[in-house]
Amino acid sequence: MIIFGSLLLLFLIFIYPLMDIKYTKPLKERKDSQSRVSFYKFAIYSEWLIVAVIFLFIMFSTTTFKGIGLTLPDGHVSQTLGMFVGFIVGVLLLVFVLMRIPAYKKYQNSQMSEIDYLIPTSKLDKKWAALAAVTAGVCEEIIYRGFVIEYLSNLPFILNPMYILVLSALIFGFAHIYQGWKGFLLTGIVGYAMARIYFSTGSLIFPILLHSLIDLRSFLFTKLPEEANLETTKQM
Repeated sequence: MIIFGSLLLLFLIFIYPLMDIKYTKPLKERKDSQSRVSFYKFAIYSEWLIVAVIFLFIMFSTTTFKGIGLTLPDGHVSQTLGMFVGFIVGVLLLVFVLMRIPAYKKYQNSQMSEIDYLIPTSKLDKKWAALAAVTAGVCEEIIYRGFVIEYLSNLPFILNPMYILVLSALIFGFAHIYQGWKGFLLTGIVGYAMARIYFSTGSLIFPILLHSLIDLRSFLFTKLPEEANLETTKQM
């Protein structure tokens, strides 16, 4: 675990962020559909490849899938089901209410302007963006919450759980350094929140669901240019 985990951690910290920067550089310059889809594909393929490597390692080591959070939350089955349904309903209601508050919509638009190059501008973009969002929700939780936290929890020396939470959040934030320092801080905060949820439930189910919904929100509520033009035409 230590050798493999150390190598993977070095890759996640020093190599993978540089690969993200490489793929986003032409996208930031051109902001065209082809560059955007190329980045989505890179994110999807690379993250699933990393997860596949982690799974292969687990199959041939003493580390378990439960050890990286791939299990049901602690508690009785009926209680878990109730938590699951309540969680989904609560998040959907929160998103529904927030999207109808002008101040929040203005805030969201200002935040999205920082990464406007990632916003889909065509139906093809939107399909790949949705796949990338779900991939990030599943794979990044397995990588940065499940595996990284398991690795940090099994070092030769004992780390305080709070240090583990903070370190995993910083590593996750640095993976998004291509979004700038503001993106690093924001994703780091989100990573810390996800890690707290994971620690509380003992499962990645809720972090995966919440992460996927967060990444999908902009793609679900952002109107494509052709859709906006169509609405304008109908109103005329």
